[in-house]
Amino acid sequence: MKYINNKIIFFVLVATVVVSCKDEYACHLPLEKPEEVANSEYLSTFDLLKSYVNSNSSFQLATNMSASLLTKKDIAYSTLLANFNAADVNGSFTPLNTLKVDGTYDFGGMQSVTDLTARAGIALYGGSLCSDQGQRAVYYNKLIEPIDIPVETETGKTKLFNFDDDAIGKTYPMTGNSSATVEEDPAGESGHVLHVGTNDVKANDSYAKLHVVLPSGRMLGDYVRLNIDLRHVGEDGIHGQGMRVLINGTKFALGKSAADLGATDNKWKRSLVIKLNDATAPGFVIPENMRGLTEFDLSIGSQSTAAQYYLDNISMEYEVSGKGSTTISFETDAINDTYPMTGSGTATVVKDPAGESGNVLYINQAAWAFPKFTVKLKEGMTLKDYTGMMMDMRLIKGMYGGGMSVIINGQTISLNTNAANYGFQENDTWKRGGILVTFVKEGTYSALGEDIPKGTIEIPDAMKDLNEMEFSIGSSSSNWTAYIDNLKFMWEAQPQHIEKTPEEKKEIFTKEMEKWIGGMVYAGVNEVNSVKLWNIISEPLDNTTDENTFKWSEYLGEIDYARTAVKIARDTVKNVGVELELFVSQTINQFDDMGKVADELITLVDSWEADNVTKIDGYNILLHAIYSQNVTDQEGNEEIITGLFEKLAASGKTVRVSDLSMMVQDTNRNFIVANKLTLEERAAAAEYLAFIMKEYRRLIPADKQYGISISGMSESNGGNTVCPWTSGYNRNGMYEGVVEGLK
Repeated sequence: MKYINNKIIFFVLVATVVVSCKDEYACHLPLEKPEEVANSEYLSTFDLLKSYVNSNSSFQLATNMSASLLTKKDIAYSTLLANFNAADVNGSFTPLNTLKVDGTYDFGGMQSVTDLTARAGIALYGGSLCSDQGQRAVYYNKLIEPIDIPVETETGKTKLFNFDDDAIGKTYPMTGNSSATVEEDPAGESGHVLHVGTNDVKANDSYAKLHVVLPSGRMLGDYVRLNIDLRHVGEDGIHGQGMRVLINGTKFALGKSAADLGATDNKWKRSLVIKLNDATAPGFVIPENMRGLTEFDLSIGSQSTAAQYYLDNISMEYEVSGKGSTTISFETDAINDTYPMTGSGTATVVKDPAGESGNVLYINQAAWAFPKFTVKLKEGMTLKDYTGMMMDMRLIKGMYGGGMSVIINGQTISLNTNAANYGFQENDTWKRGGILVTFVKEGTYSALGEDIPKGTIEIPDAMKDLNEMEFSIGSSSSNWTAYIDNLKFMWEAQPQHIEKTPEEKKEIFTKEMEKWIGGMVYAGVNEVNSVKLWNIISEPLDNTTDENTFKWSEYLGEIDYARTAVKIARDTVKNVGVELELFVSQTINQFDDMGKVADELITLVDSWEADNVTKIDGYNILLHAIYSQNVTDQEGNEEIITGLFEKLAASGKTVRVSDLSMMVQDTNRNFIVANKLTLEERAAAAEYLAFIMKEYRRLIPADKQYGISISGMSESNGGNTVCPWTSGYNRNGMYEGVVEGLK
């Protein structure tokens, strides 16, 4: 290898002496020019690179060149044609840069460069067909996103009162003084309307009580708007303290007066809207303990000491997003029917003594015992789909004791509160929806070490899939006595989240692989049958993860993804008489443990071929070498190069070296910019390149030497890679290294 160094230096010295002797007045010229001239003259003595390749061998000498640079047909193209018998466009075409707006691939570029190289009489290496890197990861991941089916929102209107079916003179009860009487519309626009207050006795913070029974399946919490027609008599209560809505006597301020809402003296304000799920005026939020009500007293009016107005066309609009309830009432039970108890005491069906409901269940002297109900949940739903339960209760005794509890399939769960905290008193009136229990999944609070809120229970994981259960609720007291009614179990449908199965994912990505590999191979073959060599799998040992990483093996299998890729490629051309050569490509850098990488690569390929169907023709090694001026480092560099080729030779497969590059490090292991190298430094790097090429040819059997492809022909300004030509396409010392490597 010292031959290269000495020859270049000898020619430089000769040229320098000649210039000095020829003209004594020329001594002021810089010495670099004679060196350049001598070097150029020396390098010009070499023939074109491909002339050093044995014409009787199948060895291919190639260089990397992008498809775009090839099609320019400029100096780079002409230099390639003169010196190489093959071109390597690996990296020019990827799933990312060939993607079209409609999601398909544009293979026209591959077809064009294939035609170009075929006409030029040089071989073309197609590039990578399957890799985890440089992929359409975002697009691929979208293909397997779960299907989310939202819960449809059901909307509608429930007409409550328009009074046309009421007889003139019918009265409705008031919450306080004055009266509410059905009359003819004084404007003659509507039929019957409700007149609240009179000229003589105006309503003093008193409202008409309108008893509402909602349609089956609807609850108060389903409704989002309350609509009314309102006409004030003169200014009677048009201002006051503002509009109010009462539900079972509980008063809610709307934040605006009738006048604020557009009502004027003795004129109808049609379709006045009150929001029921929004505290922004005019509106209020229905409390949780009222949301399950299906029957209640509704009042609407002005909080004034002297109110008088007409009401008409009262309705409510609902918006239900997959919500409903499973209700236990006692209307279909016979009077005196009984329910079993968990302990002492009785549970008997009776008529509501308050006359507000029909049949109710009377619990008498229950000593730490509750009635037992069999609850069949909505078809297709389980307990995890239920958000809670609500119950009407009229308490007689047992407001304290051990507090409220529920029992599910024999397991007692405390509500951490008692009837008194729910607002009950002994010998109380009915509290509709007075008992509210919220369901949450197990661990919602306890897993965080937090106290479970009062009135809330964590549904045990063992019960979350129940569709039918035995359920009990009551006050843990020595003498709990009460009337109960309307046990409502509220459910809320969740959007369906449908994951694709592993089999579905495999099918999806097999088709995506077929689109890319089949399209590229077909474009490379086309009419000229030009491209036969491909890197079927590229960088299988690369664990890089970025936004363009997509691991095919995760969905097609650690072994099957490679087998699938090989099959697709070969099946694409099986009917056109073309035999593809499929290589596995792996980058190996100078400081890698080259022998270990080779072993891993060979073992991996062996596993793919273990089915005796899959065939890998060879290895494409992207070799990035470094010449070190540190003698010890350089000796190690040469040893691992030799070891790499020994491992690859032992595999018995064809070996191709590609992207062969060279950089130079000084004794401190710092890289030297290529155009800053001295002639001696460049010559040393050229010797190392020649060494690598000769070791390849020495150790790899001749019939397994596919060829060598260098990373690039010309150096870039400021770059570290040493190439055979300068940026202006003049030969430099690395050219001789390639020549020596080919000899």
